[in-house]
Amino acid sequence: MSAVAVEYVFKSSAAGEGEVVVRAERAALFPETSSTAHHDETGHVAWQAMPVLCEFLLSSRGRQLLTSARVLELGAGIGIPGLLAGRVCTELIITDSNDAVVERLKRNVELNMGEMNCSGDAIRVENLVWGAGLFPSNLAHSVDIVLGSDVIYSASSAKSFLETAEAAMVQPGGIIVLAYIPRWPNVDRALYDSIAVMKLSAEVVPLCSFMSKKTSNGHALPKGTCLLLLRRMQDVVDPTEVCIDPPEITRRQYNDDVREVFDVCIGPVNITGDLCDRLLSGIDLDCEGKQQICLVIDATGPFSLTTGKARLLSEVFRVPPLINCTELKLKDCWLSDGWAILTPGLLDCANKLSGLIADGDEIGVTAAKEINKLLLHCSDLKFLGLLRNPLGNDGAIAITRGLSSCSMLNSLILSHCRIGDAGTAAIARAFPPTLQELDLSNNEISAIGVADIANAIRDSVLSKLTILNLSGNDIGASGGAELGEVLGVCVPKLQQLDLRGCGMTSSGITWLSRAIPACEYLRVLHLGSNGAGDEAMNELAPAISRCKNLKYLSLAMNSITGEGTWVLVEDLVNCLSITHIDMKGNSLGDDGAAAIADILAEVKTLEVVDLSNNEIGEEGAIAFAEEFEKPIMEERFSWPRGLALLLENNPEIVGAARSRLEKAVEDKNPQIVIKVKLSSVTAMETGFGR
Repeated sequence: MSAVAVEYVFKSSAAGEGEVVVRAERAALFPETSSTAHHDETGHVAWQAMPVLCEFLLSSRGRQLLTSARVLELGAGIGIPGLLAGRVCTELIITDSNDAVVERLKRNVELNMGEMNCSGDAIRVENLVWGAGLFPSNLAHSVDIVLGSDVIYSASSAKSFLETAEAAMVQPGGIIVLAYIPRWPNVDRALYDSIAVMKLSAEVVPLCSFMSKKTSNGHALPKGTCLLLLRRMQDVVDPTEVCIDPPEITRRQYNDDVREVFDVCIGPVNITGDLCDRLLSGIDLDCEGKQQICLVIDATGPFSLTTGKARLLSEVFRVPPLINCTELKLKDCWLSDGWAILTPGLLDCANKLSGLIADGDEIGVTAAKEINKLLLHCSDLKFLGLLRNPLGNDGAIAITRGLSSCSMLNSLILSHCRIGDAGTAAIARAFPPTLQELDLSNNEISAIGVADIANAIRDSVLSKLTILNLSGNDIGASGGAELGEVLGVCVPKLQQLDLRGCGMTSSGITWLSRAIPACEYLRVLHLGSNGAGDEAMNELAPAISRCKNLKYLSLAMNSITGEGTWVLVEDLVNCLSITHIDMKGNSLGDDGAAAIADILAEVKTLEVVDLSNNEIGEEGAIAFAEEFEKPIMEERFSWPRGLALLLENNPEIVGAARSRLEKAVEDKNPQIVIKVKLSSVTAMETGFGR
């Protein structure tokens, strides 16, 4: 693996320090595509959390921890945090589990040996595999500080990292310093649970206390990025008092200049006894109380809205400013049955709530019953979203009485909630007639549940619907037929229909197609991943041609070949509004590419055509090149907004055909912006990883 020499420059916040430079060797190219579960190559580059850990180590508090300490870095990669620690600590062990990474680490130590406080036998580089049972006995309980940055990337790695770190820490007094970037909620939860299981105390060090800018390599750090100090519970006598990142408060104003709205974003760490005072200091209340509060409680990362925090929050909803809360969103708070504690306080502002979202909140039946109580008092609620919650059928049934009482509700989102046919039937009977958006995607709904939704549509309960999303439910051909009977007739204002991944097959799409022409306002149609073949195009193509407002059509990840593509394009030329066509992941081949190329100039409204991963080869590339080479296209001036043609993951587009296509694009009239995206032939260089 080729390498480059780099310098990482940090500004130390410690007194008397200026810039600190660490020299290192890293991989020249980003190795993520070559890395596997059995051969992890990701340690050859720096990752996004590394600067967070480094800036903490350079702070006054970080230096205080490192002074005279024995330090171990786990999963060190190219070792920048460890190399910084070595300038202060008395003993340093830098480790990784990849032999090639360990060799690179040794070279990086040599590059920085002149700046090290420790030397000789006091600094070692070793190969170390994680796991309490695998930890070498000679290192057990021997270090004061364990460092880690971007080392927790799966649920299992959370447990193995903490087990290894705990086995290494001295007793008492050891500290784990962990810089963590949240990427997947299940990993956040695994880290949170592992900390609890291992009886560790977690101190969250506010980033504002040691970082001047919350950025990494020029990019904003993701929400939930944190620096944790983990200690054994028995080692914590008096919790350290630290500053807290203030609530994020932004002001916006209605067009009529009568009301002001304050967007307030807080995390669990902000929910303390003085929350009201801190909010009031950022919100200039008037005596008439015209301000409205949109509150987001975002616990992204290894954090939770505990029952104690929920009790505090319940109390502050009863007094200004949160008694004026009009929108509430909880994200990854894992409150679960703690809704029983939160709901009593929310009841005091329930009649003002226009929006309620609980995303990833572990809401089951018990919590659903509490939310039902709240909904009964939400007379002005317009938006209800319960996303990524284990509601199930019983939880869905539990909210129906409250749901039916929301006479102003415009939008209902219950996606990823494990709702089956029984829950769908109950919800369908509770639909308010005001609904304009319905999202029941990624549940466990079959054609039986769709039949209940169709019955609600027949009864004109959903006559105002403009957005319907049932994607990710295995409704089959029968579900497609049920929707085909009612959509065009009973939902006249439908604008967006998403039925991706519904297993409708060609038969179901054929039935559905009969309703499409009557949906005169339809703008977005998603029919990807349905196992549809060429025969579906016989009904779908003429139906689409009669949709005068259709802009976005997705038929991705089906089984359409060149034959079906020719059928589609014959009618597609009559769709005068289409801007996006997504057919990636089919089997169009060169014949299908030729069909698309044949009508490109005629469909002047096109902006994006995605034909990635379609077995297109040199003949297909030449077909596009020939169309772009025609001088008549310049005169007719197609695609006034430009055209993006995506041909990625078609590895047979090579050689002279690829060069001809690229040249045809480059030589076009500058007034016609054409972009063709092909698979890269070289790997991209890397600075920090994701």
